[in-house]
Amino acid sequence: MPERALEIEQVLRDILDAMARSDLDEIGRRTSRDPAVVAIGTDAGEWAEGFDEIMQLFRGSTPEGGSSVSVAVEDIAAFREGGVGWAAGRVYFEIDGRRVPVRLTAVLLQEDGEWKTVQSHASIGVPNDRMLDPMFQDN
Repeated sequence: MPERALEIEQVLRDILDAMARSDLDEIGRRTSRDPAVVAIGTDAGEWAEGFDEIMQLFRGSTPEGGSSVSVAVEDIAAFREGGVGWAAGRVYFEIDGRRVPVRLTAVLLQEDGEWKTVQSHASIGVPNDRMLDPMFQDN
């Protein structure tokens, strides 16, 4: 039976904090090296598979990598069953004083006594009546 996992919630908060500090070592330490690992960002081009691609994605998403986006956590709820954990949260991306709500999900595995992400996904909600706007079409 799944149980609430406060330690996984803290891992995700630590990763978001590491992004804000451009601490790629911490992000790398919390990312699995399993070949199946994937990270999907809010931009249509942000789909990274494998550790090296994910680190490149994060490198460009930190202040040191040129991004001036900061992250604030509203809430995160995480659960675990054995060595597998999952989480969903609401965060905000902020740039130039403007905030946008972002939905975040992650799957983590316990590897060598630490929780590491194997899948993460951040998305910005689009109202259903706007999903066919030309900017969202793949033409």
